[in-house]
Amino acid sequence: MDRPAMASVFRMRHAPATVSGVRSTGQGQADPMIRVNSLGDAIRFVANAYPNYDISAVAITCGDPSIPRLGSLEVKAVWREYGERLTQE
Repeated sequence: MDRPAMASVFRMRHAPATVSGVRSTGQGQADPMIRVNSLGDAIRFVANAYPNYDISAVAITCGDPSIPRLGSLEVKAVWREYGERLTQE
């Protein structure tokens, strides 16, 4: 993910988002239902999910068509660039 794309994600950090594709790593545990308030919260959750969750198939989607679906690699890149600033005003 290039810097302009990451900057777009940062600007949209307060937009509603959904997280799918997260799997529990515990034996006998159901896959979690992830509820987040914003794109920034979704990115923070996924960035900090390991080792409790398998995020290899994760997808974060936002209602804005200018923001592409974010997979685990994109989430890691955005989190590395912006960190906790994604969840702040």
